[in-house]
Amino acid sequence: MVSIVKHPPSRSARHRLLQCWKSHPLKLAIANTFWEYTERTKVSGMWLLRRNRTHGLSRVIWASVLVQLLGLSIYLTLLLWLKFYSYPILNTISKEVSITDVAFPGVTICSPKTVNTERVQRYVRTLQIPAEYDVAEVAAGFEFLNAFTDQSFVPPTHDSYKATDAVLRLNNVSIWEAAMAVSPGCADFVKRCFWGVGEFPCNQSHEYLSFIPTTAFLGPCCSFNYNPRNSSFLPFSANIFGMDGGLTFIGAEGSEHNLNTGLIVLVHHPMDYVTEKAASVTITARSESFVEVSPTVQTSSTEVLELSERKRDCLTSDDVQLRNYRQAACLLACQTEAIGKRCGCHPYLLPTVSKKFKECSLNDTFCYAYNYDNFKSVRCDQCLPNCYDVTYSTLSYKTDLNLHSFSVSGFYKQETLNNDSFMLRVYLAKQVVPVIRKVTVMSWVGLLSDLGGIFNLCLGLSMISIVEFFYYCTYRLYVHYQQQKQLLVKHAWN
Repeated sequence: MVSIVKHPPSRSARHRLLQCWKSHPLKLAIANTFWEYTERTKVSGMWLLRRNRTHGLSRVIWASVLVQLLGLSIYLTLLLWLKFYSYPILNTISKEVSITDVAFPGVTICSPKTVNTERVQRYVRTLQIPAEYDVAEVAAGFEFLNAFTDQSFVPPTHDSYKATDAVLRLNNVSIWEAAMAVSPGCADFVKRCFWGVGEFPCNQSHEYLSFIPTTAFLGPCCSFNYNPRNSSFLPFSANIFGMDGGLTFIGAEGSEHNLNTGLIVLVHHPMDYVTEKAASVTITARSESFVEVSPTVQTSSTEVLELSERKRDCLTSDDVQLRNYRQAACLLACQTEAIGKRCGCHPYLLPTVSKKFKECSLNDTFCYAYNYDNFKSVRCDQCLPNCYDVTYSTLSYKTDLNLHSFSVSGFYKQETLNNDSFMLRVYLAKQVVPVIRKVTVMSWVGLLSDLGGIFNLCLGLSMISIVEFFYYCTYRLYVHYQQQKQLLVKHAWN
């Protein structure tokens, strides 16, 4: 086999290649185009690179200055683009709106004790219990309802839930109906109700001025201006504010002897299921509590809504093709789906978002309790915030009625109060509501203007300068290249 060894070109060969490149039409065309560009361009500083203007070291220094300024302008351009692309939205405080343009918050009252022993005893007597089941065992099984509301729930050692489940099925009673029956209700919590200074029946059949049984993360509750079971429900807005406006009611901790544990009042958006995120106030007997509510409106400009969903980090109802998109409802549906996949059911206290899972029975309390932390930490990345929303912050304080024998309200009467009573006021703090508006940091027009400012600052460039540069890099370079080819052919013939 014969090996072929490639030797580097000799010195004379390299010299011939160099001479050939120096006389190449493309090289000559580039040089002629550059000199023509320096002679005719209006770009600041380029006139110092003209053929007869600078020489030697001064030309090198000036060329390096131009290159550094070009690099600086490119660097500043990248910073500006990253700002525009990565952080396109800015929150600004816009003008205030009237309280009539904002929904009055939902007010939900819950007892920390989901299951009341005396109520259980009374409710069990209304059920048809076959002889093979012990009444005491059936009553004891209701204790397992606490698994859905108590984060630290520890299952009892007995298995009476099996008998309770069987009896409820025989009586065709759902867990939701059973929980409502054995828990304190609206009739226990609210006794006299007032809107402003006018009194209304607390449990009347009215679209707005009434308290209705609901559920929250604490279990069965009683709510005002909140109706999750009515899909067409629209909350009302208030036209009064201050301590003498809004919702006021006289209530009681409960009619049962062992219910002296205080109540929890939750103030929340009237369209959202009540979760742990809602502002809460604990009220006790013989006290007058005040909850001052300060709504804040969050909205987005037209320019923000034109951005992609991930860029603006919010959703509208049109984006998901829903009548009314709520992030809280989306998160709730996501968590309910996770519960359904793990336990095959949905808890009674959560609104039904899908019919593919049955209602959880007492037999499912173990699965729910063991996986509670996992359900609360489910990632729901598709549930972006609302582009238009209202948040409610609260400030609460209370007075002890045991220290004095009067209230700040003139329509309270001493005979309507007893040792189990309390008073609560929920009202809007001001007549106007601040608006936080999402706006774009800059528009495309603003971006182009800032880019023009950068290049004008560093190099004195404008849009016409860029067009001129590409004109010389394309058309004039082609013309000079054709001219050099013709000269080369004419020289070869000569």
